[in-house]
Amino acid sequence: MMILKWDTLPYGDQVKYDDIEKVNKFLEESKDAESDLRDMVRTCHNFLDKVDGQWEPDIIRKMTGRPRYTFDKCNPVVDGIAGEIEGADFGIRVMPSGGSATKPIARTYDGLIRNIQTMSNASHVYNAASRSVVEAGLGGWEIYTDYIDADSFDQDFIIKWVSNYEDRVWFDTAATNQDMSDANHVFILDNITPDDYDERFPDGSKQSIGSNRTFESYEYKPDFITVGRILYKEKKNIELVIMSDGAVYENNEDFKRVVDDKAAQGITVKDRRKKKGHKVMSRMFDATAFLNEPQDTVFKDLPIVPMFGNFKVREGKILYRGAIEKLMDAQRTYNYARSREIEDVALSPPAVTWASRVQLGNLSDRTAAENMSVSAKRVYLYTPDPAVPGPPMMAQTPQVSSGVQQAALNSLSDIQTSSARAPLQNGDIEQSLSGVAINALNSRSDTGTIKYFKSREIAQCYTAKVLINAIPNLYDSSSQKRILHEDGSYEMIDLNEMTLDQETGEAVFLNDLSQGKYDVTCEVGDMFANRQQETVKALNELAQVVPGLGEMTADIMLQNISAPGVDIAAERVRSRMLQTGAIPQSQYTKEEKEELQKAMAAAQGQEKELTPDEKIAQAEVERVIAETADVQNKGVLKQEELRIKEQKDLMEAQYKADKLDMEELKLMMSQQAQQSKQQQEFIEANIKGQSQVYDALYTQAQTLKLITDSMGASSVIAGQQVAQIDEQQDEITDDMSGLSDDELIRIANGEE
Repeated sequence: MMILKWDTLPYGDQVKYDDIEKVNKFLEESKDAESDLRDMVRTCHNFLDKVDGQWEPDIIRKMTGRPRYTFDKCNPVVDGIAGEIEGADFGIRVMPSGGSATKPIARTYDGLIRNIQTMSNASHVYNAASRSVVEAGLGGWEIYTDYIDADSFDQDFIIKWVSNYEDRVWFDTAATNQDMSDANHVFILDNITPDDYDERFPDGSKQSIGSNRTFESYEYKPDFITVGRILYKEKKNIELVIMSDGAVYENNEDFKRVVDDKAAQGITVKDRRKKKGHKVMSRMFDATAFLNEPQDTVFKDLPIVPMFGNFKVREGKILYRGAIEKLMDAQRTYNYARSREIEDVALSPPAVTWASRVQLGNLSDRTAAENMSVSAKRVYLYTPDPAVPGPPMMAQTPQVSSGVQQAALNSLSDIQTSSARAPLQNGDIEQSLSGVAINALNSRSDTGTIKYFKSREIAQCYTAKVLINAIPNLYDSSSQKRILHEDGSYEMIDLNEMTLDQETGEAVFLNDLSQGKYDVTCEVGDMFANRQQETVKALNELAQVVPGLGEMTADIMLQNISAPGVDIAAERVRSRMLQTGAIPQSQYTKEEKEELQKAMAAAQGQEKELTPDEKIAQAEVERVIAETADVQNKGVLKQEELRIKEQKDLMEAQYKADKLDMEELKLMMSQQAQQSKQQQEFIEANIKGQSQVYDALYTQAQTLKLITDSMGASSVIAGQQVAQIDEQQDEITDDMSGLSDDELIRIANGEE
């Protein structure tokens, strides 16, 4: 894992980039500083891609008319290393590092960067640059902004591969960091047609920027005009402001828009300080003049990302090379030796068959002998000489030179050694090697190619850093953006959306990306699909040890299996697990939490809108329940009166028994009567309040009877409500069973 941090560059005097002569001078200095390296980059690409590229021009001229073959051992080396890089997963992680940075915002940055990469097909961009680095030691890409579509005012980031990087991109000669983060400027050259030049720059001079190439790779060269674009850091003084809540802002127009809102919340400026800063500017030019005015960009860092192979700095000069530079001599020797082998075999005299007429016998024997020979003159006849027995003497077929054969073998060994590739990785492996030996060879090869992985890792880390510093400047208004998760799922989030904090009652901004500082880490591992397979394997193994684990992790296992229809099965399994409570609420997704809230609200009768029939049925049910409660309450009142009477009788008996003073008895009875009266008034008031509801529901009860008679009660009344009515009816029956006939008549007449 690699963690990269970037510090503010030391500032001297501001370089003036408004002088075209000085700008062209900077460009020539950059070209001169790397001319030898760039020539070698072109040579390596030509060596692999051009016809007869693996033969030296002088040898080609000397071997005119002779066999000249190419036995390419270098492209498989490139394919092997580049394939390993493409098969790895370079995971970007954003971490809080200071200020008001938070983990949720860091995860938001992760998702935004992943979405930008996906929309730009960045994996193809990164792989193309990586292959170029393996081949020749140099490659890279560009980050820029453009409108989402022709009819939109919204812009987004785009990552684009820079083809012919060796001819088009030139950094500040003083830069020595591998990611060129310490460069103050960078040039990117473009070849455009004369017609395109006239359309874009009608007032331009049409003077093409010159090239310092020492050779041309191909005979055909289109008619182009080379124009340049310089991206440079314009230095500026920045005032930092720290607020009373600890938040740090740059004192710019964005801060001025929110400072009043902060003051309304009681948040004031605590302190201020100055610092050196910069912003990236852009400008077009040709050989004699600027073609436009300086343009602001959203970038804080130069948005040109380089990749170097075998990067080092020696005496202030950066050095780099690919895997092919050290293989070219061995490959040329191998091609020459193998071609000589073929030439020797081709020019060797054929073997002949000598036979006498007696030996051949008849014509059919001669024909059979000719068919066994591969020579033009298949069979030579001779007349035996008694003095010299045997056939005539013939020269032996020359053998291939052992020196040529050894040169071919040595060259092949040199290619394998210089490339740091094991024989099996090039398809050349002895069947007798053991598995341990094969693994040892693979480990040795991995060690030799890890530097190319590091180059890719550094470049992608710098890409993430450029985006982190630029995203707040482009995504500076309230909007919805898509974030992508590592497993390919996505969600829409609100950026810079003002909302009210439910706890504090203060206005806050959701996903405010302008606050805090963040670091970038890059981890290199297996592709996500491979990690999915490892997850499934590990869970299956654990399920054999931990009883019931398979059922508890069934949704996780299915989510990590990439096969048609498995995603549907995973949804069904997770839905069942949610119903059974196997998944804790802390692990619910955002959508599942929303569904849970809706279900809880619906259970409380807050979400479902009833139909007219259902409303009538519900009203009738409530009336029946109310009437039932009325009867119950009347029964309770009767029981309460009996209880009071019993208490009164008990008190009188107690008075007689204890011979208490009559006045004390009257006072006690008066208090008891007052208490009983209050209780009775409370009960009567309760009954009266409920009776108002019962009367209103009487008509509805009649309607209910009609509905139930015609439709059936089960069609309009929920089962739970029907059960409630039955239960209350049973309670009424039990209460009434203890009353006399006279009491029942008085209750029916409303007398009690």
